[in-house]
Amino acid sequence: MRTVLALLLVAAAPFAAADAPRGDEASARAALLARFDAALHADLPALETGLADDLEYCGVSATCSTKSQYIESVRSGKRKFKSLRPEIGRVRMFPDSAVLTGKVYSVSIVDGAERNVDAYFLVVLVWRDGRWQMTNQTSTSLTTTS
Repeated sequence: MRTVLALLLVAAAPFAAADAPRGDEASARAALLARFDAALHADLPALETGLADDLEYCGVSATCSTKSQYIESVRSGKRKFKSLRPEIGRVRMFPDSAVLTGKVYSVSIVDGAERNVDAYFLVVLVWRDGRWQMTNQTSTSLTTTS
């Protein structure tokens, strides 16, 4: 009986793995914090790796960017951050994705103008190629002062 049970468990292992989450909550949190750090330091290689090719990034100004548009805005200096202080509030895990919500407090320079923005964010990360990648971000301004 033990042999039969052991063979069933071994045979079922590949199916169980297919349903298991990729990464965990701690690694999802770390990936999002790394994305904020890459944006703060204009780390283009880190952004290339951490942002999914199908990214939709919608900021507090209600405009959305693709991955290439977002990276070009960082590369050109159109989008610069003087400070970024994220606070991740909640992480919801799914088999191959994570949804993170929280607040971010930033000082940025956009088109030459400095902006202080406090925002609520919702981010979707997917597990691809052995790492988390951001596919969606949307932000809502809590307060904006110039």
